[in-house]
Amino acid sequence: MTGMALGRPAGSLLSAGLVGFVVLVLLFLLLRHFVRGQGGWRRFRRRIARETALTRRAFGEPLRAFRRHRRGVRALARQLSEPRTGLLVRRLLDAAAAALSDAPGAFPYALRLAPETAAVQIAARRPPGPPAPWEDGATPGAHVWLLDLDEQEALPEVAPRPGSRARPLPVAVGTADDACVHIDLAAGPRLVTFEGDPAARLRLLQALAAQLDRPGSGVSVTVTDNVHPHHPGQRLDSVLRRLEDTPAPAGDLDRPATTEAVVCAAPTGDQARRLGALAASGAVVCLIDGRAAAHSWALRVDARGRVTAPELCLDADSGPLGRGVAAAIRADRRRTRRMPAAAPKQLPPELPELPELPDERSAAAPVSDGSDLLSEPATARVQPMAASSNTPGER
Repeated sequence: MTGMALGRPAGSLLSAGLVGFVVLVLLFLLLRHFVRGQGGWRRFRRRIARETALTRRAFGEPLRAFRRHRRGVRALARQLSEPRTGLLVRRLLDAAAAALSDAPGAFPYALRLAPETAAVQIAARRPPGPPAPWEDGATPGAHVWLLDLDEQEALPEVAPRPGSRARPLPVAVGTADDACVHIDLAAGPRLVTFEGDPAARLRLLQALAAQLDRPGSGVSVTVTDNVHPHHPGQRLDSVLRRLEDTPAPAGDLDRPATTEAVVCAAPTGDQARRLGALAASGAVVCLIDGRAAAHSWALRVDARGRVTAPELCLDADSGPLGRGVAAAIRADRRRTRRMPAAAPKQLPPELPELPELPDERSAAAPVSDGSDLLSEPATARVQPMAASSNTPGER
């Protein structure tokens, strides 16, 4: 009995081994039949490798997108918070415009600023070759001048002259390849429309308006009704009558005239015509949520924040822009608080103490505040805007 009891486990193990071997053989035969149906082992291995790579990319894309977003926020906050960077952007645009003074109809309108290089986009039919220290940028479909920032001291000093091109009004619209993308609102028709996803385009419009409303910009921003729930604003017709009845301010070399910026939504055909006439006068810049039947630059934004304008060779990610501008506004307020309180009269007029605005504001107040333009309440909803034809173009 003892011998028989000891032999049973060995017999069970042998039976289990035979069953397992048969199962493995069957699985191998099934796999071989399946692989042959797929075109052989080589094609099967390539397909498995491709599917594995696609799966890894799909699961890793959210993390990579988050990292890109964080890098974009840091880059925009660093550039917009540093006053010297703003001066550098204007200097590069002015230097490029001075180099194009002998080329009829040529002017710079956009700039990509990276930590080590700058690329200025030129609007021209046949632009001249870039003078030193500029270099020609080989960009398909666009005229680009490149500059190594280590050589910026070699740029000639540009003195503003009466009757010359208006002072640049650069605003950041997003990031592209770790570079911050700026467009000069004074270079084109000075009328910009925002199209595409309602929420994304409203965020971009708010970010651009907040940049124009920063201290020292030389811009007075007026937000009309139907643009932002925190800003009831004035009616667009009232704003147009005020601007049309007010003569254009005259500036000088030491103190340029203040530029009016109007932020509105879906103007009628007559309102768009009047806005276009004011923009053509050079004293008004207009940002429009929705289309407008006027000569304008059209920025199209998708739901993921990608802003494009084929006629401007513009393709950037505007997703990080709102947080970058908000960080720059906080830096402005910190600098203002650090200024000596004993000598407030020595502050320039364009650097006032920014007040904290309440959630509700009287409709009679025409000037907005940059930080409130970026606030986005959870209950806010964007109303659909009436659309009309739009003709983007250059100046």
